Amino acid sequence: MTDAKGKSKIEVAQGRLSSLVSTITGAPSQQFPHFDALPKVEGQPQGCIWGLFDKTDGKRDEIGTLNLLTSDVVRQASKEISTGEHIQLDWSLDNVQFPGFGRKEFDQKVVDLAPLGFKALDDEIYINTQSGSQWDSLKHFAHQPSGMYYNGLSHEEATKSITNGIHNWCERGGIVGRGILVDWLRWYEHKHGNPPSPVSRHEIPATELEETLRYQGVTPRQGDIMLVRSGYVRWHNFASPEERKKGTQENSVAIGVQNNEASVRWLYDHHFAAVGGDTVAFEAWPPPLETGWCLHEWLLVQWGTPIGEMWDLEKLSVACEKNNRWTFFLTSAPLHVKGGVGSPPGAIAIF
Repeated sequence: MTDAKGKSKIEVAQGRLSSLVSTITGAPSQQFPHFDALPKVEGQPQGCIWGLFDKTDGKRDEIGTLNLLTSDVVRQASKEISTGEHIQLDWSLDNVQFPGFGRKEFDQKVVDLAPLGFKALDDEIYINTQSGSQWDSLKHFAHQPSGMYYNGLSHEEATKSITNGIHNWCERGGIVGRGILVDWLRWYEHKHGNPPSPVSRHEIPATELEETLRYQGVTPRQGDIMLVRSGYVRWHNFASPEERKKGTQENSVAIGVQNNEASVRWLYDHHFAAVGGDTVAFEAWPPPLETGWCLHEWLLVQWGTPIGEMWDLEKLSVACEKNNRWTFFLTSAPLHVKGGVGSPPGAIAIF
């Protein structure tokens, strides 16, 4: 639908958003209107920011809140490096022996090059990028009622084009910034004792994320990369093969951040560059799609915020407690695949 000047309602909303943002002054450099003051985008719920990061030449943005990782933000984040200790946050690719949602498990084939006259080896691997430690790109999950992905990409277009693909993150130099660990599991055990089962649909409310941050003495900054430790990886590490199969392949239920309006507004107000965690879907799964508060729809679609899932935060948790600090320099180098839907994070935390 267009107005009298031939502009779509999305374009009109984007223009209003750009105008509104330009009137806001003060630090930090990227300003956001209040959630309720965002211009309405046709077909999307209140709170959509499509157009905020579009270029002045009219080119539509494809990296969302990764735009917040400016050179100034990265330079500030680099001050987190003091001891040089560094921790990989990816699981081994073969760690999930029983991937859920019908996904194929990891497979590796070692190729012997001796028949070619060389004592040498290659290998070939198969992975489903959603079956282990991963990033969800901005074309992984659509707003289900409209079938639209971030910044107005239709499902039909997404299946045929590379738009919103993960290669955009690589071409901007990967993901680099300040990471913050919200060690909810540690806070919960100190405050309440035994935690809920990670393979139950336990919802972690935003109030408990906030309380964990206060407990750790951490104040989030715009552009931070927030990681939530809920206990899923720890459970998986100690579970038997039978328990793992029952808890993953045969069970599409997992702990995660509560899917409600309070969580959505809390996440919006903090303006993270990306979020992630150690559980299957970051949010409690399955989400209540009928309520309109599925966090995948808000993070990936409405704001263009990457979601990290099934990250190994166990050694990171130990290091944070040892150093009494829950902030660090974080780098991530996803697979450079044109139009990629997901990728192992290739993430490293540096202290």
